[in-house]
Amino acid sequence: KPANAQVQFKLQWLPDSTAWGVFARPEPGVKIPKFTIIGSGQVTIVTPPGSRFYDLRSFSGTWEQNAYVATPKENPNGDYISFGMMTADPPIVLQDGEETLLFTFKAKEGQYPEWMYLMPDDDPFNQLPNSQNSNPGNDITALDPGTAIIYSFTGIYNPDAWDWRPENLVPQGPYRQGLDKRHPRIYIKP
Repeated sequence: KPANAQVQFKLQWLPDSTAWGVFARPEPGVKIPKFTIIGSGQVTIVTPPGSRFYDLRSFSGTWEQNAYVATPKENPNGDYISFGMMTADPPIVLQDGEETLLFTFKAKEGQYPEWMYLMPDDDPFNQLPNSQNSNPGNDITALDPGTAIIYSFTGIYNPDAWDWRPENLVPQGPYRQGLDKRHPRIYIKP
């Protein structure tokens, strides 16, 4: 696989916190060095029209909702909500075989959507230019300064994990978050 497409995203319902989490992981077998610099990130979620969310909490990187497009003509059955990474602090650490929680958000007034998903690359609204002159989509860019290799978003994994209904629950295993890694020091011996 090319070195410029090796990070995947997932939208996961987290019943203990009654929130959805957006996770990132390297593709299986990809080893991203610890000293990688995260330069950009964006996540776009497609929801039923009128869906509202709140309580955005950043865990790896600092994220903000930076765009909301209601029912564009390319897909009049969905709203597009984009979250952009403002800084890579708390650190975003991408390790082989591990998931990293980027951020969480909750449904407004307990209104849980009937469906919701991360926008796929082939979504009709993801074709530029689009009717709203918007730049939706999913992205993460990580640079290994030692080798100049760039790692970026390649796709979505476990697309059914968003579902909040107990009968459809996809269990979430252990994961890492940048808040866990603020203070540790790594010493390199000569």
